[in-house]
Amino acid sequence: MVRFFLIVTILTTLLSASALQDKIKSFIGDKEYKVQKNLIKVLFKNESKFVDEDGKVDDIKVLKELKNSGLLKLFYNRPKNLYLSFFSKDDSVIFLRVINESLSLMGYNYFLTKKAVKSEDGFLWQIVISTEHIVDPLILAKRLEKRGCFFEDIDRLKENEWSYKINTQNIKIDTLLVEEDTSVKLKKPIRPYWINVYGMKSISIRTKIADRWHPSVVFFDEKLNVVKNYEKESVIKSVKLKIPPSARYVKITDIYTLDNIKRGILVYIKSR
Repeated sequence: MVRFFLIVTILTTLLSASALQDKIKSFIGDKEYKVQKNLIKVLFKNESKFVDEDGKVDDIKVLKELKNSGLLKLFYNRPKNLYLSFFSKDDSVIFLRVINESLSLMGYNYFLTKKAVKSEDGFLWQIVISTEHIVDPLILAKRLEKRGCFFEDIDRLKENEWSYKINTQNIKIDTLLVEEDTSVKLKKPIRPYWINVYGMKSISIRTKIADRWHPSVVFFDEKLNVVKNYEKESVIKSVKLKIPPSARYVKITDIYTLDNIKRGILVYIKSR
């Protein structure tokens, strides 16, 4: 029995080592892997440091080591089409929003959707970006971590093609922090106000005297499905709305332009 477990342990170690080398080769390319093989042996001599208890390669640790040693190439010689695939088992609406916002914060505001497929397995979104450098997977990982997501698997399929499998079990969007049971002044909006209203009873909104607000107040559940919508084409100065029990977020804007509330608003959220 002891001998059996010893054999299993040795085989597991060998498989983990092989998987680790395959990942390294994937991230830097075959040519660079052959040229830098001796350096790679030194950097990854403690192979157990880069795999978890189940023997799965920790992609983030591997990428961090490659980046710190200068082996991870982040720039192209000329602009190329970079293909990025994102897969999640979670809902597509909030997933798309979080990926969009994370890329935007990294400076990637212009990209095209090549594929968007929803199936029983989950949701796949593939985009293409014309760029001179790859989307840094380590920075993207940090952005997504702030939204409750983390990478389960990362693959570099080709020089200009990366694939990400993302755990979105605790996904959340970026919202304003508004204290409950207190009148809070919100400054001039650059984009619609998004506020977390989970577990709250009602929300009161008041605009400045000189502004002309044509209200649009939309409540969403945790998956960004609309649960309540309040809109008026006429100008109002204030409104108080009950918050649906299933609401997690509220988006406040003007149905025409944010310039109509350019002086900011006053918000009061009542707790239950």
